Amino acid sequence: MSDTSDAVVLRLRDESPTIDAVCRQLERLLDPDEAEPGVAFAEIFLSRAPQEFLHTRSADVLAHIALGAWRFVQESQPGRVDVEVFNPEVDNEGWYAPVTVLRTSISERPFIVDSLREFLHSEGISIDYLVHPVMQVERSDAGEIISLGHSTNGDSKESFVHCELSRIVDVDTRESLRSEVGRRLQDVVRVTDDFHPMVRAVNSTVVRLAECASAQPRLCEELEEVQAFLRWIRDGAFVFLGYREYDIVELTGGPAIVVRPGSGLGVLRDEADSSFAEPVLVSETDPATRELLLEGPHLVITKANTRSTVHRLARMDYVGIKKLSSDGEIVGEHRFIGLFTSKAYGEDANKIPILRRKLQVILEGVDAQEGSHDYKEINTIFATMPKEELFLSSAAEIAVNVQTVLTSYHTGDVHVTLREDPLRRGVWAMIILPKERFSGEVRLAIEGLLIIRLHAEVLNYHLALGEGDQARLHFYLSTPRGVRCRSGE
Repeated sequence: MSDTSDAVVLRLRDESPTIDAVCRQLERLLDPDEAEPGVAFAEIFLSRAPQEFLHTRSADVLAHIALGAWRFVQESQPGRVDVEVFNPEVDNEGWYAPVTVLRTSISERPFIVDSLREFLHSEGISIDYLVHPVMQVERSDAGEIISLGHSTNGDSKESFVHCELSRIVDVDTRESLRSEVGRRLQDVVRVTDDFHPMVRAVNSTVVRLAECASAQPRLCEELEEVQAFLRWIRDGAFVFLGYREYDIVELTGGPAIVVRPGSGLGVLRDEADSSFAEPVLVSETDPATRELLLEGPHLVITKANTRSTVHRLARMDYVGIKKLSSDGEIVGEHRFIGLFTSKAYGEDANKIPILRRKLQVILEGVDAQEGSHDYKEINTIFATMPKEELFLSSAAEIAVNVQTVLTSYHTGDVHVTLREDPLRRGVWAMIILPKERFSGEVRLAIEGLLIIRLHAEVLNYHLALGEGDQARLHFYLSTPRGVRCRSGE
């Protein structure tokens, strides 16, 4: 920092109003009967503000900001999502700044701030300041604030956000922002309110799988691994965002899929939004969906069509577990959607249920004995593949990629492998090239070519270095239905 900028910061600190001075100014703006809780709110609010937020404004401006925030919180109600978006002007707020203010009030819960940040960033809206106090609030039966203090371990905690954004002039754009933020925070409420019911749904699914495994010994090994996987995601590897249960029922026209009434939780709570709210004949579903539902493994992990509105803006992960009758017939599905956590991506693949089984199948398929060269190489390659690809791919598909990596060691060739995911919603691309030919510019050029050729959007990128003299790039791309791919060199 230069001497000049140091001097400016010191001057601002010397001249900036204290919180006590702002509260005294605010007290003059409040009615006597609301002065005590209003000042208590201002003290909490301003104590959570960045220093620059306080240093660059006068006591009068900060008092009017706190006053507007207090009025907003006063009018909010428990159990409700309140959102306000406005441009501050002297004649409506008592202060002016070339910004747009976003205010939210909601009962305290996880994911509020990160959901807001992710959404605003995705819209290209820059955040100048974000102040997020959490308060212990006691209200009357009519919703009026009786007392207010710093957050404790009590139940009546409320979360307030004051967010200053780059100024949005257009009224319709501000209203659209208000509406969309409200919708996303309502999703936050559904997800967090339904967290424990979703965990109970995991536990009950594990119990049902144990009963099926006991009744069907031929399925025992597979179902035990599915149970272990569900316990693993329950214990911190997955952010649960939604759950629904589906039944296969017999109709005149044949078997049909329908949502089980009352089963929806989280972002899947509104069952009327489901394409299976009314029974849909299995014969009328697309072939990929039909195959996943009636055939293949009892656990299906793939990508949902929609992006998460909660926590992290990304395509949601879909975990489907086939429901089985006592005689082993498929009678429906348990469906969980959410996001794999950093724990899932950071844990060794050979220790994760389902993935460890896939690795075992690959090793057994080539008769790789523990301690042998092939055994070590396959383990290394498997461990350096992206977790999402391992989750979404079968053991046979992973084995093909592992073999491609093994046979390309020290060849100096460029290998390209493209593979559609089971529902044809995306494409996995693996590109192997010599390390000396890899650079950031080369990676961007390859990515650009994939986007053009597949009419795609890159959702994930993974780089692996270390095996032999090769660099290995993995991409997962979202593609329109109907776009086909083929591999080559």
